[in-house]
Amino acid sequence: MEWFRNLFSRITSSIEDSFKRESDYIQMRLLVEDITDDFEKKLKLKTEHNILHADIREAKGEDIKSIVNLYNLAWHSTSMPYHILNENNLTEMMEDPDIVFLIAQIDSIDSGFALIYYAGQNNEIGVIAGLGVIPELQNKGLGTILGLAVWSYFKKRGVKELRCKVYKDNSISYSFIKGLKFEEYEDNMVTWKFQ
Repeated sequence: MEWFRNLFSRITSSIEDSFKRESDYIQMRLLVEDITDDFEKKLKLKTEHNILHADIREAKGEDIKSIVNLYNLAWHSTSMPYHILNENNLTEMMEDPDIVFLIAQIDSIDSGFALIYYAGQNNEIGVIAGLGVIPELQNKGLGTILGLAVWSYFKKRGVKELRCKVYKDNSISYSFIKGLKFEEYEDNMVTWKFQ
């Protein structure tokens, strides 16, 4: 009977932790129809005149170590809760055809990444599950460059809506996402692949 109580206690604790973690995030979305040509042009002009010029590529298997390194560097420089990302679970993620990693390279050095995937019954929702930039390039426009790359990727594939979650205590990320015209919403219909 003791083993059952321990198991139940762990399950209950896990559910409570999951609910608490979920309430620590703000759900944001941007309907594709709200992305005007003028707004898109403004963002492109902003990045074209940026001193950073990034090459964006879709990650492959040989990029796993680089992604783990980028993830660790980006997340350890924020106030966000850290979730372990290692080569094994990253390999599993990359095997899912709906999950894509984009990598930004500055002067031949991997400097940022975006983790995106499709959701909805017909893959009509594009989800940004993570976007990170190495500390020395944060607040220099690389996040916007990655955001545009994500938008371009999803636009070519006909998504109707973009979604993401922002940690409540991360005011910099919240301002960045709001600056890209995302709005808060409440909807638990789409299953998030990563909690």
